[in-house]
Amino acid sequence: MIGAVIHRSIEDVVYSSTENLGRLWGNSIIAEYDRELKDRYGFTGYYGNIQSVREKLELYSDYSFKKKGYIKVGEIECELEEFSLAEKDEIRKQIKHAMLSGWTPEKDKTIDCENEEVREESGNRYISAPWILDALPSHSIKGGASGVGLSIDSAFEIEYIFKTFKDYVDKRELPKTYFDNEVEYIITGKPDDEKAKKGVYYKLLFERNASNIIYLYSCKEKSEAALVAAELLTPGPMAAITQGLILESWALLEARNDIELLYAGEKVPLLKGDANWAIDLDNVLEKEFETEERELDTGKKAPKYIKPERIEGLDYSGYLRTLLIAVPGETRILRTMDLIQINMKYTYCDYFLWEDYYTGLRFSIMVNGRKHEFTEIYK
Repeated sequence: MIGAVIHRSIEDVVYSSTENLGRLWGNSIIAEYDRELKDRYGFTGYYGNIQSVREKLELYSDYSFKKKGYIKVGEIECELEEFSLAEKDEIRKQIKHAMLSGWTPEKDKTIDCENEEVREESGNRYISAPWILDALPSHSIKGGASGVGLSIDSAFEIEYIFKTFKDYVDKRELPKTYFDNEVEYIITGKPDDEKAKKGVYYKLLFERNASNIIYLYSCKEKSEAALVAAELLTPGPMAAITQGLILESWALLEARNDIELLYAGEKVPLLKGDANWAIDLDNVLEKEFETEERELDTGKKAPKYIKPERIEGLDYSGYLRTLLIAVPGETRILRTMDLIQINMKYTYCDYFLWEDYYTGLRFSIMVNGRKHEFTEIYK
Protein backbone atom coordinates (compact mmCIF):
# COMPACT_ATOMS: atom_id res chain seq x y z
CA MET A 1 0.00 0.00 0.00
CA ILE A 2 2.84 2.38 0.86
CA GLY A 3 4.48 1.54 -2.49
CA ALA A 4 1.22 2.21 -4.34
CA VAL A 5 0.82 5.56 -2.60
CA ILE A 6 4.40 6.54 -3.44
CA HIS A 7 3.92 5.45 -7.04
CA ARG A 8 0.68 7.44 -7.33
CA SER A 9 2.31 10.46 -5.73
CA ILE A 10 5.19 10.30 -8.24
CA GLU A 11 2.75 10.03 -11.15
CA ASP A 12 0.80 13.05 -9.89
CA VAL A 13 4.00 15.05 -9.59
CA VAL A 14 5.13 13.99 -13.08
CA TYR A 15 1.70 14.87 -14.52
CA SER A 16 1.66 18.29 -12.86
CA SER A 17 5.27 19.01 -13.86
CA THR A 18 4.62 17.99 -17.48
CA GLU A 19 1.54 20.20 -17.69
CA ASN A 20 3.42 23.22 -16.35
CA LEU A 21 6.58 22.59 -18.35
CA GLY A 22 4.62 21.96 -21.57
CA ARG A 23 2.99 25.35 -21.34
CA LEU A 24 6.38 26.89 -20.64
CA TRP A 25 7.90 25.22 -23.72
CA GLY A 26 5.06 26.44 -25.93
CA ASN A 27 5.33 29.97 -24.58
CA SER A 28 9.08 29.92 -25.11
CA ILE A 29 8.57 29.15 -28.80
CA ILE A 30 5.94 31.82 -29.50
CA ALA A 31 8.01 34.32 -27.48
CA GLU A 32 10.53 34.23 -30.33
CA TYR A 33 8.37 36.60 -32.39
CA ASP A 34 9.94 38.64 -35.17
CA ARG A 35 10.79 42.07 -33.72
CA GLU A 36 11.13 43.76 -37.11
CA LEU A 37 7.67 42.60 -38.19
CA LYS A 38 6.22 43.71 -34.85
CA ASP A 39 7.88 47.13 -34.67
CA ARG A 40 7.42 48.08 -38.30
CA TYR A 41 3.98 46.67 -39.12
CA GLY A 42 2.38 45.77 -35.79
CA PHE A 43 2.11 42.01 -36.51
CA THR A 44 3.03 39.32 -33.99
CA GLY A 45 4.36 36.08 -35.44
CA TYR A 46 7.33 33.75 -35.05
CA TYR A 47 9.38 32.18 -37.83
CA GLY A 48 9.35 28.39 -37.98
CA ASN A 49 8.19 25.09 -39.46
CA ILE A 50 7.12 21.67 -38.18
CA GLN A 51 10.65 20.29 -38.06
CA SER A 52 12.27 23.25 -36.30
CA VAL A 53 9.46 23.56 -33.75
CA ARG A 54 9.53 19.82 -32.98
CA GLU A 55 13.31 19.97 -32.52
CA LYS A 56 12.94 22.80 -30.01
CA LEU A 57 10.26 20.91 -28.09
CA GLU A 58 12.45 17.81 -28.00
CA LEU A 59 15.37 19.93 -26.77
CA TYR A 60 13.24 21.37 -23.96
CA SER A 61 11.92 17.89 -23.10
CA ASP A 62 15.40 16.37 -22.93
CA TYR A 63 16.60 19.21 -20.74
CA SER A 64 13.68 18.69 -18.32
CA PHE A 65 13.32 14.89 -18.25
CA LYS A 66 16.25 13.04 -19.79
CA LYS A 67 18.20 12.46 -16.56
CA LYS A 68 15.15 11.36 -14.58
CA GLY A 69 14.91 7.57 -14.71
CA TYR A 70 11.34 7.45 -13.45
CA ILE A 71 10.09 9.47 -16.45
CA LYS A 72 9.61 7.83 -19.87
CA VAL A 73 9.04 10.31 -22.70
CA GLY A 74 7.45 9.28 -25.99
CA GLU A 75 7.24 11.01 -29.38
CA ILE A 76 6.28 14.69 -29.62
CA GLU A 77 3.70 15.66 -32.26
CA CYS A 78 2.96 19.24 -33.27
CA GLU A 79 0.60 21.17 -35.58
CA LEU A 80 1.17 24.69 -36.96
CA GLU A 81 -1.00 25.05 -40.07
CA GLU A 82 -4.09 26.41 -38.34
CA PHE A 83 -1.98 29.21 -36.82
CA SER A 84 -0.46 30.44 -40.08
CA LEU A 85 0.03 34.21 -40.31
CA ALA A 86 -0.54 33.90 -44.06
CA GLU A 87 -4.31 33.60 -43.48
CA LYS A 88 -6.34 36.70 -44.44
CA ASP A 89 -8.57 36.45 -41.36
CA GLU A 90 -5.55 36.42 -39.07
CA ILE A 91 -4.12 39.49 -40.82
CA ARG A 92 -7.44 41.30 -40.43
CA LYS A 93 -7.53 40.40 -36.74
CA GLN A 94 -4.01 41.68 -36.16
CA ILE A 95 -4.68 44.90 -38.11
CA LYS A 96 -7.73 45.55 -35.93
CA HIS A 97 -5.72 44.86 -32.79
CA ALA A 98 -2.88 47.14 -33.93
CA MET A 99 -5.26 50.01 -34.65
CA LEU A 100 -7.21 49.62 -31.40
CA SER A 101 -3.99 49.44 -29.36
CA GLY A 102 -2.72 52.73 -30.81
CA TRP A 103 0.20 51.21 -32.70
CA THR A 104 2.15 53.59 -34.94
CA PRO A 105 4.91 52.77 -37.47
CA GLU A 106 8.43 53.47 -36.31
CA LYS A 107 10.77 56.05 -37.83
CA ASP A 108 13.10 55.12 -40.67
CA LYS A 109 15.93 52.86 -39.47
CA THR A 110 16.10 50.34 -42.30
CA ILE A 111 19.22 48.80 -43.76
CA ASP A 112 20.44 48.79 -47.35
CA CYS A 113 19.10 46.16 -49.72
CA GLU A 114 21.48 43.47 -50.96
CA ASN A 115 18.91 41.87 -53.25
CA GLU A 116 19.86 42.99 -56.77
CA GLU A 117 16.75 41.46 -58.38
CA VAL A 118 14.47 44.11 -56.92
CA ARG A 119 16.68 47.18 -57.27
CA GLU A 120 15.69 50.37 -59.02
CA GLU A 121 15.99 50.29 -62.81
CA SER A 122 15.80 53.21 -65.28
CA GLY A 123 14.69 55.60 -62.56
CA ASN A 124 11.47 53.70 -61.87
CA ARG A 125 10.94 51.10 -59.18
CA TYR A 126 9.30 47.92 -60.40
CA ILE A 127 9.48 44.17 -59.83
CA SER A 128 9.80 41.73 -62.69
CA ALA A 129 11.46 38.72 -61.03
CA PRO A 130 8.96 35.80 -61.30
CA TRP A 131 10.16 34.20 -58.06
CA ILE A 132 9.11 37.34 -56.19
CA LEU A 133 5.85 38.00 -58.05
CA ASP A 134 4.66 34.39 -57.91
CA ALA A 135 5.19 34.29 -54.13
CA LEU A 136 3.06 37.37 -53.43
CA PRO A 137 -0.17 36.64 -51.51
CA SER A 138 -2.27 38.35 -54.22
CA HIS A 139 -0.82 36.14 -56.98
CA SER A 140 -3.82 33.82 -56.65
CA ILE A 141 -6.24 36.60 -57.71
CA LYS A 142 -4.40 37.78 -60.81
CA GLY A 143 -7.41 36.89 -62.92
CA GLY A 144 -9.53 39.39 -61.00
CA ALA A 145 -11.57 39.21 -57.84
CA SER A 146 -15.14 40.03 -57.07
CA GLY A 147 -16.75 41.01 -53.84
CA VAL A 148 -17.67 44.07 -51.85
CA GLY A 149 -14.92 46.42 -50.76
CA LEU A 150 -16.67 47.21 -47.47
CA SER A 151 -16.94 45.01 -44.41
CA ILE A 152 -17.12 45.45 -40.64
CA ASP A 153 -13.33 45.72 -40.41
CA SER A 154 -12.85 47.82 -43.57
CA ALA A 155 -12.47 51.04 -41.60
CA PHE A 156 -9.59 49.53 -39.61
CA GLU A 157 -7.94 48.18 -42.76
CA ILE A 158 -8.16 51.47 -44.68
CA GLU A 159 -6.88 53.48 -41.73
CA TYR A 160 -4.03 50.99 -41.32
CA ILE A 161 -3.12 51.35 -44.99
CA PHE A 162 -2.86 55.15 -44.77
CA LYS A 163 -1.00 54.95 -41.47
CA THR A 164 1.55 52.45 -42.76
CA PHE A 165 2.10 53.00 -46.48
CA LYS A 166 3.17 55.88 -48.71
CA ASP A 167 1.39 57.46 -51.64
CA TYR A 168 2.53 59.79 -54.44
CA VAL A 169 1.85 62.99 -52.46
CA ASP A 170 2.86 61.62 -49.04
CA LYS A 171 5.86 63.44 -47.50
CA ARG A 172 5.98 61.63 -44.14
CA GLU A 173 9.25 60.16 -42.89
CA LEU A 174 8.13 56.55 -42.93
CA PRO A 175 10.62 53.65 -42.91
CA LYS A 176 12.39 52.86 -46.17
CA THR A 177 10.19 51.08 -48.71
CA TYR A 178 10.71 49.54 -52.12
CA PHE A 179 7.82 51.37 -53.82
CA ASP A 180 7.05 55.07 -53.36
CA ASN A 181 3.45 54.74 -54.58
CA GLU A 182 2.31 52.01 -52.20
CA VAL A 183 -1.35 52.98 -51.77
CA GLU A 184 -1.56 53.24 -55.55
CA TYR A 185 -0.27 49.65 -55.76
CA ILE A 186 -3.07 48.44 -53.47
CA ILE A 187 -5.61 50.17 -55.72
CA THR A 188 -4.20 49.02 -59.07
CA GLY A 189 -2.17 45.88 -58.27
CA LYS A 190 0.63 47.05 -60.61
CA PRO A 191 4.12 46.24 -59.19
CA ASP A 192 5.55 49.32 -60.89
CA ASP A 193 5.63 52.81 -59.36
CA GLU A 194 4.93 54.68 -62.61
CA LYS A 195 2.21 52.30 -63.81
CA ALA A 196 0.51 52.34 -60.41
CA LYS A 197 0.50 56.13 -60.40
CA LYS A 198 -0.89 56.28 -63.95
CA GLY A 199 -3.54 53.70 -63.12
CA VAL A 200 -4.80 55.84 -60.23
CA TYR A 201 -4.52 58.98 -62.41
CA TYR A 202 -6.95 57.57 -64.97
CA LYS A 203 -9.34 56.38 -62.26
CA LEU A 204 -9.35 59.87 -60.75
CA LEU A 205 -9.70 61.43 -64.18
CA PHE A 206 -12.80 59.32 -64.87
CA GLU A 207 -14.24 60.12 -61.43
CA ARG A 208 -13.59 63.88 -61.68
CA ASN A 209 -14.75 64.09 -65.30
CA ALA A 210 -18.08 62.45 -64.42
CA SER A 211 -18.58 64.80 -61.46
CA ASN A 212 -17.65 67.86 -63.52
CA ILE A 213 -19.99 67.03 -66.39
CA ILE A 214 -22.86 66.74 -63.90
CA TYR A 215 -22.05 70.20 -62.61
CA LEU A 216 -21.81 71.74 -66.10
CA TYR A 217 -25.20 70.44 -67.16
CA SER A 218 -26.72 71.65 -63.89
CA CYS A 219 -25.15 75.12 -64.18
CA LYS A 220 -27.48 77.16 -66.41
CA GLU A 221 -24.92 79.91 -67.03
CA LYS A 222 -22.13 77.62 -68.22
CA SER A 223 -24.45 75.36 -70.20
CA GLU A 224 -25.92 78.34 -72.06
CA ALA A 225 -22.46 79.80 -72.71
CA ALA A 226 -21.42 76.48 -74.27
CA LEU A 227 -24.54 76.51 -76.45
CA VAL A 228 -23.78 80.05 -77.69
CA ALA A 229 -20.25 79.00 -78.59
CA ALA A 230 -21.59 75.87 -80.30
CA GLU A 231 -24.04 77.90 -82.43
CA LEU A 232 -21.18 80.11 -83.58
CA LEU A 233 -19.03 77.12 -84.50
CA THR A 234 -21.75 74.93 -86.05
CA PRO A 235 -24.99 76.85 -86.67
CA GLY A 236 -28.15 74.83 -87.03
CA PRO A 237 -29.11 71.36 -85.75
CA MET A 238 -25.47 70.39 -85.12
CA ALA A 239 -25.19 73.04 -82.41
CA ALA A 240 -26.61 70.70 -79.73
CA ILE A 241 -24.02 68.02 -80.55
CA THR A 242 -21.23 70.60 -80.55
CA GLN A 243 -22.46 71.89 -77.20
CA GLY A 244 -22.15 68.39 -75.76
CA LEU A 245 -18.59 68.10 -77.10
CA ILE A 246 -17.66 71.47 -75.63
CA LEU A 247 -19.09 70.54 -72.22
CA GLU A 248 -17.27 67.21 -72.27
CA SER A 249 -13.97 68.91 -73.20
CA TRP A 250 -14.59 71.50 -70.50
CA ALA A 251 -15.23 68.82 -67.87
CA LEU A 252 -12.12 66.91 -68.94
CA LEU A 253 -9.84 69.97 -68.78
CA GLU A 254 -11.24 70.79 -65.35
CA ALA A 255 -10.67 67.16 -64.26
CA ARG A 256 -7.04 67.33 -65.33
CA ASN A 257 -6.64 70.58 -63.45
CA ASP A 258 -8.31 68.97 -60.42
CA ILE A 259 -5.72 66.20 -60.37
CA GLU A 260 -2.84 68.66 -60.66
CA LEU A 261 -4.32 70.52 -57.69
CA LEU A 262 -4.42 67.26 -55.74
CA TYR A 263 -0.81 66.50 -56.68
CA ALA A 264 0.13 69.95 -55.36
CA GLY A 265 -1.45 69.18 -51.98
CA GLU A 266 -4.62 71.20 -52.56
CA LYS A 267 -8.23 70.07 -52.08
CA VAL A 268 -11.03 69.46 -54.58
CA PRO A 269 -14.71 68.93 -53.65
CA LEU A 270 -16.50 65.81 -54.86
CA LEU A 271 -19.23 67.94 -56.42
CA LYS A 272 -18.26 71.49 -57.36
CA GLY A 273 -20.01 74.84 -57.07
CA ASP A 274 -19.34 78.04 -58.99
CA ALA A 275 -16.57 79.14 -56.60
CA ASN A 276 -14.71 75.82 -56.99
CA TRP A 277 -14.56 75.96 -60.78
CA ALA A 278 -11.18 76.89 -62.27
CA ILE A 279 -11.29 76.60 -66.10
CA ASP A 280 -13.06 79.25 -68.22
CA LEU A 281 -14.84 78.51 -71.48
CA ASP A 282 -12.25 80.59 -73.32
CA ASN A 283 -9.59 78.20 -72.03
CA VAL A 284 -11.52 75.29 -73.50
CA LEU A 285 -11.93 76.93 -76.88
CA GLU A 286 -8.30 78.03 -77.01
CA LYS A 287 -7.05 74.86 -75.25
CA GLU A 288 -4.53 76.84 -73.28
CA PHE A 289 -4.59 78.72 -70.00
CA GLU A 290 -2.37 80.63 -67.60
CA THR A 291 -0.58 78.40 -65.11
CA GLU A 292 0.86 78.72 -61.67
CA GLU A 293 4.05 77.03 -60.49
CA ARG A 294 5.37 76.61 -57.02
CA GLU A 295 8.39 74.91 -55.49
CA LEU A 296 7.88 71.69 -53.61
CA ASP A 297 9.99 70.77 -50.59
CA THR A 298 12.05 68.52 -52.86
CA GLY A 299 13.03 71.46 -55.05
CA LYS A 300 11.10 70.12 -58.02
CA LYS A 301 8.52 72.27 -59.76
CA ALA A 302 4.92 71.48 -58.94
CA PRO A 303 2.57 70.37 -61.72
CA LYS A 304 0.88 73.28 -63.52
CA TYR A 305 -2.61 74.16 -62.42
CA ILE A 306 -5.13 76.97 -61.97
CA LYS A 307 -6.47 77.68 -58.50
CA PRO A 308 -10.21 78.28 -58.23
CA GLU A 309 -11.65 81.03 -56.07
CA ARG A 310 -12.36 78.62 -53.21
CA ILE A 311 -10.25 75.63 -52.14
CA GLU A 312 -12.19 72.98 -50.19
CA GLY A 313 -13.14 69.31 -50.28
CA LEU A 314 -10.95 66.22 -50.26
CA ASP A 315 -7.19 66.08 -50.66
CA TYR A 316 -5.30 63.40 -52.63
CA SER A 317 -5.44 60.85 -49.81
CA GLY A 318 -9.17 61.51 -49.46
CA TYR A 319 -9.72 60.57 -53.10
CA LEU A 320 -7.51 57.50 -52.65
CA ARG A 321 -9.83 56.43 -49.86
CA THR A 322 -12.80 56.54 -52.23
CA LEU A 323 -10.86 54.33 -54.65
CA LEU A 324 -9.80 51.92 -51.89
CA ILE A 325 -13.41 51.41 -50.82
CA ALA A 326 -14.17 50.25 -54.36
CA VAL A 327 -11.41 47.59 -54.19
CA PRO A 328 -12.82 44.16 -53.16
CA GLY A 329 -12.01 43.41 -49.52
CA GLU A 330 -10.07 40.23 -50.31
CA THR A 331 -7.98 41.99 -52.94
CA ARG A 332 -7.24 44.91 -50.63
CA ILE A 333 -6.02 42.74 -47.74
CA LEU A 334 -3.88 40.51 -50.00
CA ARG A 335 -2.19 43.50 -51.65
CA THR A 336 -1.55 44.93 -48.19
CA MET A 337 0.22 41.67 -47.40
CA ASP A 338 2.11 41.97 -50.70
CA LEU A 339 3.61 45.31 -49.73
CA ILE A 340 4.71 44.08 -46.31
CA GLN A 341 6.34 41.00 -47.86
CA ILE A 342 8.08 43.13 -50.51
CA ASN A 343 9.40 45.63 -47.97
CA MET A 344 10.53 42.94 -45.53
CA LYS A 345 12.45 41.29 -48.37
CA TYR A 346 13.93 44.60 -49.44
CA THR A 347 15.01 46.00 -46.08
CA TYR A 348 15.28 43.05 -43.71
CA CYS A 349 15.38 39.47 -44.97
CA ASP A 350 15.40 38.48 -48.66
CA TYR A 351 13.69 35.13 -47.97
CA PHE A 352 10.78 36.58 -45.98
CA LEU A 353 7.44 34.85 -46.73
CA TRP A 354 4.18 35.10 -44.80
CA GLU A 355 3.72 31.33 -44.98
CA ASP A 356 6.79 30.84 -42.74
CA TYR A 357 5.27 32.75 -39.81
CA TYR A 358 2.82 31.52 -37.17
CA THR A 359 0.80 32.90 -34.28
CA GLY A 360 0.67 29.77 -32.14
CA LEU A 361 1.15 26.00 -32.03
CA ARG A 362 -0.59 22.82 -30.91
CA PHE A 363 1.47 19.86 -29.68
CA SER A 364 1.22 16.68 -27.64
CA ILE A 365 3.72 14.54 -25.72
CA MET A 366 3.50 11.08 -24.16
CA VAL A 367 4.95 10.93 -20.64
CA ASN A 368 4.81 7.67 -18.69
CA GLY A 369 2.13 6.41 -21.04
CA ARG A 370 -0.06 9.46 -20.53
CA LYS A 371 -0.80 11.91 -23.36
CA HIS A 372 -0.47 15.62 -22.62
CA GLU A 373 -1.89 18.14 -25.12
CA PHE A 374 -1.11 21.86 -25.33
CA THR A 375 -2.27 24.82 -27.39
CA GLU A 376 -0.39 28.08 -27.09
CA ILE A 377 -1.30 31.27 -28.97
CA TYR A 378 -0.61 34.98 -28.63
CA LYS A 379 -2.99 36.55 -26.15
